[in-house]
Amino acid sequence: MTENEGYREELVNKTVFDSRSPILASSSSQDLIGPHANLLAQPISNKANVGVLIKERSYEDGASPGLAPSALEGNRERRRVPFLHRPLEGDENVWLHKEHEAEEWLSLLYDLAVVAVLTIFSNNHELNKPSAIPIFLSYYAIISWVWTSQIHYDIRYQAQDGWHRIAKAVQIMTFVYMGAASGNWNPGLIMDEESFLAEMSSMDASTHRSANESFMTVLSAFAISRAFLALQNLVCAWNAYRVGRKLTFHVLPFGSLAASCVLTVVAIVIPASGRPATVVKIATFYFSICVEMITVWVAAAKSWRHKIRTQSIGVRYGAFTLIIIGEGFISVTRASNLAISGFSITNTMTYAQVFLAISIMYLLFAFLFGKSDCGGDVRESKVLLWEALHFPMHFNLLLLLAAMVNAIVVLSFARGVSSVASHYISTIESIVNGTDLSHRDQRYVARYFDHYTVEMALLRNLSMAESPPDDPTMVAYQYLGQIMFQVTNSYGIELEDSMLRSLEDLYAKVVLTRRRGVRTQLNTTWSSNDTLQSTRQDEAFSLLRQILQEPTSTSLSGVLWLFPTAGLALIFSALRSISWTRHKKFVSGNWIKNAIYILCGSFLALLGFLDIGSKDFDAFADTVENELRGVNPMYWLVHTRTPLVIVLAMYLLAYLGELITSTCIRRLRRGKRVAQGQMVEA
Repeated sequence: MTENEGYREELVNKTVFDSRSPILASSSSQDLIGPHANLLAQPISNKANVGVLIKERSYEDGASPGLAPSALEGNRERRRVPFLHRPLEGDENVWLHKEHEAEEWLSLLYDLAVVAVLTIFSNNHELNKPSAIPIFLSYYAIISWVWTSQIHYDIRYQAQDGWHRIAKAVQIMTFVYMGAASGNWNPGLIMDEESFLAEMSSMDASTHRSANESFMTVLSAFAISRAFLALQNLVCAWNAYRVGRKLTFHVLPFGSLAASCVLTVVAIVIPASGRPATVVKIATFYFSICVEMITVWVAAAKSWRHKIRTQSIGVRYGAFTLIIIGEGFISVTRASNLAISGFSITNTMTYAQVFLAISIMYLLFAFLFGKSDCGGDVRESKVLLWEALHFPMHFNLLLLLAAMVNAIVVLSFARGVSSVASHYISTIESIVNGTDLSHRDQRYVARYFDHYTVEMALLRNLSMAESPPDDPTMVAYQYLGQIMFQVTNSYGIELEDSMLRSLEDLYAKVVLTRRRGVRTQLNTTWSSNDTLQSTRQDEAFSLLRQILQEPTSTSLSGVLWLFPTAGLALIFSALRSISWTRHKKFVSGNWIKNAIYILCGSFLALLGFLDIGSKDFDAFADTVENELRGVNPMYWLVHTRTPLVIVLAMYLLAYLGELITSTCIRRLRRGKRVAQGQMVEA
């Protein structure tokens, strides 16, 4: 008997017939040996792996369902999740065995928290005007870095054990707290010095106090997340000490996280009592994020951290990119719902714009994931540029998606405003003149003016009186201002404080206003003095004009960055591909594809020069030409409803160009191979 045959017989006796084995004699020896007959007939080159091979073959041959209950209990014991996994020995190895790494579901659960926070913040802080971009960026930088720093830890150390499940729950809770406190986020309004707030109105003072409270709460949650992530790195250092690994790899991340936590606490403590102190407070906090970022870059460039599977970086950043695109679907669905349920009788235009927006998002997905170049493991230092590209790329995607949403809303809103104004004027004229409304006006009034039946009845009574207590024209202005307030709110457009003040002034019984330096008294009471009455009506119409003009100007300004961001999205797609594959063998198809993306993206970005020009238009003009006279060309394109059409056309050109080019290259290569084969045969 050879050595292998003797070992094989001994193994069978131990694993099948031994009464101490968990696979006891409740199953016959033939039932147990049968699935492994082919395995036992093969020569054994590595005796240490025989038990593993038998276990794997039993699953392949379907033997597991036939195991006795005692065997199943043994499997449960072997699969029991430990509290803390031991890492591999040797600093040249990755931290964990592949089978000990945490399941993907744990990372997906964390991504769901990111989706929730991003959605909540996007709803509370709409990117509907240029001034909203810095506020959005200031918060997005925080949640983006919290996610990035957590991912850098997860791809190295996160194991399938109890400790990391607890840690993930804590990190999710801090992330949710940061999202819950972001409702009034605005770092530019956190100064809360009482002498400064005393000079403001109660509304403005309340806004400053709410912004300061939001800022402090977000910073507190951020400090807790840094402290706990530092604790996680400390546990890893202790784990490395147990297996004889270097501790220097853990000192740098722990030190940067501890320093970031301290700087954040300092930023919380610094009072926002004046402008210099407020600037220092904000700068200290964002400097803490910079400390962490610099540390990660230096450690990766100098190989001062444990080896990782860089393919995991590509997977995690791909998941975050999908989160951004998914946020676009949420925003487009919400905007289309608001537009369809708005004040427009027909929704054909809205349906068309939604179709264009979804088509653009699908093509974005194709550009970013259609031919993913992030396969295979490479040196971590080589993907630093690839990783750094994702912060501006993701923020640019958010801006692009917001611009598409604004394009959907602004067209429906403009149509709704025009429809409301025309039907309201027809209704008022009918009331004043005592004539009947048309069937179309009656249907519109019944649908949208139902909440103002009491006001309409009062207006009718005022117009019929010879000496009414209030001027019917000014009362009509008041009602139209209130209706337009409802219209703006129904489309999800952010209500400006100036609009609220104008409505408040319009509805006040007696308001002191300043016009050309002269204080005049405005009220709605009827006066037989035509000059005085005309002055009052002009003042009331001026307030009404602000109420109508401001939301329309705001919604239009939210489309200005559509072309630049659409072009940059294509350019970032190309740079993303180049930065990952630049170390690989030259592939002509990839470079031609990226060149097409860059050319089409550059053309779209150059269309951003259409934004140059006046942004002031007259919402009360009788014709479109007079309304848009002298404005920038982009507003004219919005009026023609073509901005999304242009973006989709360029995206289709890039997609089809890349498709046709790759097809031609494949055919050329196939032809060359056929020609070479024919030459060999000859």
